[in-house]
Amino acid sequence: MLANESMLDAVMVTLEALNGTHAAAMLRWMQDPVVAKNLGLRSNPSAEKTTTWLERAATDESIEARAILLDGHDVGNVVLDQIDRHVAKARLSIYVGEQAARARGVGKAAVRLALALAFDELGLHKVWLTVHERNATAIAAYKAAGFVTEGTHRDEFVIDGERIAEIYMGRLKTDPA
Repeated sequence: MLANESMLDAVMVTLEALNGTHAAAMLRWMQDPVVAKNLGLRSNPSAEKTTTWLERAATDESIEARAILLDGHDVGNVVLDQIDRHVAKARLSIYVGEQAARARGVGKAAVRLALALAFDELGLHKVWLTVHERNATAIAAYKAAGFVTEGTHRDEFVIDGERIAEIYMGRLKTDPA
């Protein structure tokens, strides 16, 4: 099995570089209220914004953006951004946009692949993320991938007008998975 592949109950999860061919699916997922709410989107998504972001991600050295493929079909995205090569760290963001691919371990597999990218290919020392405290499914997946809670940012996330805490989690290259 290659470094960008993970078997999951007889289905293959892989990552591939995001590009313009992924724009339509990305836009559709950003318009999904579940995805938008969990990501904390602050503005309405549009085709223009999606294309602009993809173009920037393709040329910005502080971003490594990948499509999550399940049996070759685009089902979500995983992004390492805010890459700081001096400190050797990056922020992880992930979502499984296709509803039928959720709750099947796709996100867990994609996180493991993203960590391999971060630690093995990019030579990073730390990957960090934030997640709102009500996203128990994501928190469990992050813990299963070796992330530990490093802190809580009070009232840093807003869902439906309500302020809730954001959990800051990190994973070091030397941490057990």
